[in-house]
Amino acid sequence: MNFGQTRERDRRSRRKTRLGLLGTTCAAAAFVALAAAPNAFAGGSLDNTSLQSAFDQSTFNGMVGFITFNYLNHQQGDGSVNRGPQNSFAIGGDFVAHSGSFHGFSVGLAGYGAQSIGYYKGATHNTELTGSYPSVQSFREAYGQYQNKNMEFRFGRQLINTPWANADYYTFSPRAFMGVAGVIDAIGHGPTTTDSAPLSLDDSPAQFSIFFARMFTYESRYSSTFTSNNRYGPANGLLTIGAKYQNTFGGTHVSFQGWYYDFYGYGQLAYGEVDFATPVGHGQSIFGGFQATTEGNSGSASRNFTGVPGAKVKIDAKEFGAKLGFADGPYSINLVGGFSPIEKGAFRNGEIVHPYRDLSGYAFSNSMQTGLEDFGPGYAYGIQWSAKFLKNKLDLSGNYTRYLVRYGYGGDVYSYDNTNPLYPGFPVGPTGSPVPNEQISSIGFNASYDLSSILKGLSITENTDTNITQNRSGYPQYPNVFFSSRLYLEYNF
Repeated sequence: MNFGQTRERDRRSRRKTRLGLLGTTCAAAAFVALAAAPNAFAGGSLDNTSLQSAFDQSTFNGMVGFITFNYLNHQQGDGSVNRGPQNSFAIGGDFVAHSGSFHGFSVGLAGYGAQSIGYYKGATHNTELTGSYPSVQSFREAYGQYQNKNMEFRFGRQLINTPWANADYYTFSPRAFMGVAGVIDAIGHGPTTTDSAPLSLDDSPAQFSIFFARMFTYESRYSSTFTSNNRYGPANGLLTIGAKYQNTFGGTHVSFQGWYYDFYGYGQLAYGEVDFATPVGHGQSIFGGFQATTEGNSGSASRNFTGVPGAKVKIDAKEFGAKLGFADGPYSINLVGGFSPIEKGAFRNGEIVHPYRDLSGYAFSNSMQTGLEDFGPGYAYGIQWSAKFLKNKLDLSGNYTRYLVRYGYGGDVYSYDNTNPLYPGFPVGPTGSPVPNEQISSIGFNASYDLSSILKGLSITENTDTNITQNRSGYPQYPNVFFSSRLYLEYNF
């Protein structure tokens, strides 16, 4: 499993676990506990009939820590300028509070913050942790909730985690949304205690579940305000409806999920995924999956967000992925593949428009810094592995992925704000034509260590990613190698 999958999905599950551990212990603030205990979900009973009981079962928790990101040979958005090393260093955290349930009703509030310490300035400073500001603080979650054993609804500011609209929670500031969302467990039931984790179908124990959300505004990972705009331009939010069915047939666990999205004014997207895991021995299993994404115009035509006056934007994009692997207890290894076809005349000749997702690991072939959703048409194949040692205190994983990009720019990807003329597919100007069939190798390594023997809730994580790009004579040359490092020290209360 690659960096995006492990980091993002671990954060979602640890948030659930962390909220279930702390009871009414008041704490300070931020994201994931590597040393969390196994009982998941939050708070107490859903059936409290007195306000005092609900108040007594309120939960408070959080985390503090620091993150440092270091990039070597970081590029401008169009790949034409080498900005040299890019670095950022911030301290921060979050504080999460959720009331107990009164006849199923509860409220949640969570504040998130990051403060750059000013160590990196000027041309070497990267904006990924605090945006273009020295600090970012916000109440990214402030919602009312109704929950029983078969349904859960939220109204207000909140986090959601779905395949193409999610939190991308790998900095101090997850992507948040304002609107209404809910999960209905049509067969089986979900959590039986008050839940305060981001709404998602990923970890649902129900046999058949339905998810829906209508979000009107969002707060990016680089901002402290909610806006109706998205990364491409003016917007009217999104609508999504998804469903998941899972069951066991002859010992093989199988899950199916399907999703529909309307990114109003931009694109309509459909996504499907099938996963299986079948035991082949004591603690051993074979697992695999297949996924498919297709996207077209939202309405008769998508909004012109290309920067070319009068251009009519056509959205036509597809992406497919597959994986197959073997697990033996704490060890696993799997092969992955991905494919995105060329769609001539469409936006970037077939690139997916994704206003509310980054490289979060939902695509099987994503690595920490690269993926077909940003590269556009092409294919990918690779191998991923993970292992745990020292009584599961040490967690290691890695990947090797090879990409062939039909329209390459030295391993770089287009900027989302479309500062270059991008319609119908590619910039014109100093960078010239794209490199045809450019090959890119991505090598990732991740290590996490649970330091709870020193201080309960303390952990340290290092994620690295190296991209080596094929350059060709006659095209602009790009510095190799592009190296990324992300170091986390986290103390969960």
